[in-house]
Amino acid sequence: MHRHSTACRTMRALGVVGLLALGACSSDKASSSTTAAATTTAAAATATTDGGASTTEAATEPSTDSSTGSSTAVSTDASTEASTESSTEETTASSDAATTVVVDDTVGDVRGFDGTTITVAGIGIKGQLPGVEFGARARIKRFNDTNEIPGVKIEYTEYVDDGLDRATALSQVRRLVTDTKIFALVGDSSPVNPAEYLAEEHVPYFGTGYDDSYCAPDTTTEMWAFGTLGCLTPTDPSVIADTAGTAYEYISKELGKDAPTVAIFGQDTEGGKNTTRFQGVAYKGAGFDVIFEDGIVPLPPVTDYSPYVQQLMVSDDGHAPDVITCLLAVDCIPMYAQLQAVGFKGEFYHNLYSDALVAPMKGSIVNSPFHNLADPNPVVEQISADIKAVKPDQALETGSAQGYMSTDMFITALKLAVKQGLSGITPENIEKVASNMTWEIKDFAGPTNFPVNFVSSAACRSILRSDGTTWQTLVPYGCSVKTYPVG
Repeated sequence: MHRHSTACRTMRALGVVGLLALGACSSDKASSSTTAAATTTAAAATATTDGGASTTEAATEPSTDSSTGSSTAVSTDASTEASTESSTEETTASSDAATTVVVDDTVGDVRGFDGTTITVAGIGIKGQLPGVEFGARARIKRFNDTNEIPGVKIEYTEYVDDGLDRATALSQVRRLVTDTKIFALVGDSSPVNPAEYLAEEHVPYFGTGYDDSYCAPDTTTEMWAFGTLGCLTPTDPSVIADTAGTAYEYISKELGKDAPTVAIFGQDTEGGKNTTRFQGVAYKGAGFDVIFEDGIVPLPPVTDYSPYVQQLMVSDDGHAPDVITCLLAVDCIPMYAQLQAVGFKGEFYHNLYSDALVAPMKGSIVNSPFHNLADPNPVVEQISADIKAVKPDQALETGSAQGYMSTDMFITALKLAVKQGLSGITPENIEKVASNMTWEIKDFAGPTNFPVNFVSSAACRSILRSDGTTWQTLVPYGCSVKTYPVG
């Protein structure tokens, strides 16, 4: 199993992943007020793709799924090296036409499945993303209520807090496996997953992908972690996805420039410097003139941002660039404020998609990994209603969306597995089919294509701008299949 790196390095390698737990990672240096502020802001933060991916053409002709608006699974042939050349078997999971169980209905001794009930749980940064639990519960309630697999129910037991601590995560997961006897983890938001233990015990886990246990150095089908955005934290990628193409198309047209200048900055750590370098590849490939790419801002607490602001303001041969891209977490907020204060008039591009940040980030543009939640469509409205059915005061926001999506991914794999009959419902078979499928909720998120997206992330996003009260859609949600080699 591909080993994951330390939680802090992983989170700082991607601005938004760092946002979710920045306070905990820097608590040895930060004051309690700084940590509390980071945690509060992080509660609604989004997970974004800063790594690379190639979404292949295997995700063809998505079919509708009334159970989640439009959830599609495409099962691909693992024997080929390129999933785009794989033979495909398209499966639609629909609450109107429940999945038919065929072949063998014999159930053996399977941990977490007694023939009628599948037991699952979740783990993660509960303090920062409490909504994950209710997103997961909402998708499971819909599965159970609409009888999506006749005779089979899913029981969600709990969402445990990992405390951003590896020992705690291992202890909690061991308890869930040995005592609760879970079949799988869904709604995983942990950046400290005990990946080796989960692999040893054959526990598939589905989440957003906050650590590099969701990543592999090469295309493989021997993975137990499945991220809705694929691999977010590659350590040594061979290619980078077209993560900047959508922004380039909008900004180049807006400014009337074929090669807008951009300065990309991040954390002054090894991970931060690597991330800016990887993103520099994507920005150059998209068409930007990358005049600066570096990790320059130290870990919190930062008492004075002015040196870094000044560095960016003269980065384009003594002038400010057309675009400044921030790959930090909450430090993007004071950096943006100070850049405005010294007269920056260009575009400030970041990953902090949160209703809580609409006011302080007024005028900036954000990269969202799914459909703009402020622009309801039938799928968004259905997911929101599903969540309110389990917790009336819970909004559809970053956490609840992540929980819903990752649980839907598990259910998609489950529906592929049960085509073999109830005997197909085993952790090992879920791992097999999930490693060779394409997942999406049409008009909301995806497609994410395995095994390709074990290597890098899915390049799907929408571009939004804050008007001070809401996020306005500049470029609707879409995906790119382009990739760029990392030299």
